[in-house]
Amino acid sequence: MGRTMRPPPSFTRPLALALAVSAGWLLVVAVIATAAGDLEGIAVLAAVGAAMAAACGVATWRSARRVELWLGEQLHGTARALDRSQQAFRQAITRLAETLSATHDREKILEAVSETAQLGVGAQRGIFFEYVPGRKALVARSGVGPEAPELSLPLGTGLAGKAAADKASVVYPGAGSPGAPVFPEPEVATAMAVPFTSRGQFLGVVAVYGHTTGGSFGQDDLETLTALVAQAGTAVDNVSLHEEAQRLSITDGLTGLWNRRQLDLRCQEELERAVRFGRPVGVVFCDVDLFKDVNTEWQHLGGDAVLVEVANRLSAATREIDVVARYGGEEFVLLLPETDLVGSRTLAEKVRTAMCDEPVEHNGKTRTVTLSLGVAAYPHSGTSVRTLLAAAQEALKRAKENGRNRIEEAKPMMRSTG
Repeated sequence: MGRTMRPPPSFTRPLALALAVSAGWLLVVAVIATAAGDLEGIAVLAAVGAAMAAACGVATWRSARRVELWLGEQLHGTARALDRSQQAFRQAITRLAETLSATHDREKILEAVSETAQLGVGAQRGIFFEYVPGRKALVARSGVGPEAPELSLPLGTGLAGKAAADKASVVYPGAGSPGAPVFPEPEVATAMAVPFTSRGQFLGVVAVYGHTTGGSFGQDDLETLTALVAQAGTAVDNVSLHEEAQRLSITDGLTGLWNRRQLDLRCQEELERAVRFGRPVGVVFCDVDLFKDVNTEWQHLGGDAVLVEVANRLSAATREIDVVARYGGEEFVLLLPETDLVGSRTLAEKVRTAMCDEPVEHNGKTRTVTLSLGVAAYPHSGTSVRTLLAAAQEALKRAKENGRNRIEEAKPMMRSTG
């Protein structure tokens, strides 16, 4: 990347010529003085030699001064370039830090990574390639423009493909003669690629192409790029942890369904929408019959397996717009937008038969599991989340009292404006 600083020939030629002429005249003076013994002539020649030496001295001083000025300009230019490089690096770090602090959006972070990498090492182009395991290929996700068609690289192909295959950083050109960039990578004389990981998982490659100075990337550039990618990897780790914490705060850890807190929020949202547009909303309370017997026979692990199977069958039997939540213990709730009491009962029957028609299997054992269900709906059974859930729970209680594995509807008398 760096180049040896050499003064132009016009600086060195006068110096060499002046020294040669001066030395020649001094030699002539010495020879003539020795041979002729003419003191006056010797004095004249000596004076001429002195004048020539003085002229050579002046020429030497001027050449040295010109070299000094030239070197000063070169050093000043180098300092300016270094300052610009440091400023670009600071801007890159600031850009990345601002993005990391302002968003938990994984896509925006990865887009910022390619931009920051480009800016941080003075590259002409920066691209983030995402690893797609099913295709065993890299797909360009940022740095190619939103309107660009999908650009992909097989593992081992091109510079980024080699970094992905080897899970190691590569510099082109460099030791080991890594493969040159190939399409869709830019056709450049120098490039670098660094693997991108998060939480120990390989996500892709960050690559930069072409140096703005026209030189080649060096070890310092690679260390800078590696540091930026590592910082971004930590940020993606934090995003993953944030997403996981957010998911756990609204879902049930065993079944993966919405938890009771999230159910209450969704119920409130759907009820407000129903009131505003005059549309019905159905609620179905479900309880696993004789669940204590399941725990006794199959122990708690078997009980957990039954709850997971119930959750799966409830999800499979309902629509995409419906909400399936675990209310607590062996109780589940279905929230059915745009569904009146009759439609809610129809879906409840579908759920009941889906559960009892096929036995549940665990550790080589099978058991028929049944559900008791209570059905309520807005505006028939209540006009608030509290009254609707209470109506469905009361109907569920009657279903269990009347023999289990059955459905009961909420009574209109439970309707309330509370």
